[in-house]
Amino acid sequence: MKTDQPIMKKRKLSPRFSIIISFLIVFTPLAWFFSQQFFPIEGFATETSQSFDYVPLPDEMIKGLLDQPNLAEDATTKDTAAILKTSLLTIKELNQSKTEEKALLATTTPVKEAELCPPEDFPTVSTKDWNLLLVGPNHKLTTEIDTKQLTPIAPDELMDQRVAPVFEQLRGAAQEAGVELNVVSAYRSVADQTAVFDEKFQRMKAQGMTDEEAKKVTMTGMTEPGYSEHHTGLSVDVVDNAWLASGPDWTLSEDYGETVGGK
Repeated sequence: MKTDQPIMKKRKLSPRFSIIISFLIVFTPLAWFFSQQFFPIEGFATETSQSFDYVPLPDEMIKGLLDQPNLAEDATTKDTAAILKTSLLTIKELNQSKTEEKALLATTTPVKEAELCPPEDFPTVSTKDWNLLLVGPNHKLTTEIDTKQLTPIAPDELMDQRVAPVFEQLRGAAQEAGVELNVVSAYRSVADQTAVFDEKFQRMKAQGMTDEEAKKVTMTGMTEPGYSEHHTGLSVDVVDNAWLASGPDWTLSEDYGETVGGK
């Protein structure tokens, strides 16, 4: 029996159309999420000073997208789904870290402005002051002290003459307390430091060490030339005669701090 009604056939979505649908499902919420980070819309992000509040992607949306089945079996869609899953898991971790960060900030006691002010008797200083030089392992000294500025404080030991009187006060006070201070090392030029450093470095190399190993061992007992406080003329190493008489294995040992003189 014939009929004028057309026969309805079951049609499958083409792979290309499936990919387009996948991209719409995948990237629409992601586009919304990232747009809120850079172009927040009123109601979703609140402006504060010079930044915007973090707007997390809702966990329900993340879960729904993670559970989204593939719409096609072709390789392109599978790759897209894998990339999506990785991105969503990253966002989920970001949500968690931001939540923990906000919780930590909520429990932190803010510093009052008054607490930031120095005491009234605090000296007026500047980072350009001659006695405030920053030198150390991460800060190389740019200019050495003029040797004419140095004065003797012990046999073969020199110090900046502007601070030598303060050191003499320390030595005098120690003597009154029954402690005879002994100067171990004061000013050292970069050239002197280089000579001593290189001598030990070469000895370590002669024992079969690599350059890296020899330098590491050398620096356990001395500072790399150019990075020592002793170059400034403002630094001096001291112990007392009683400590030296005890025959320590290492003259400048931290154990000296436990002695009467060290205290």
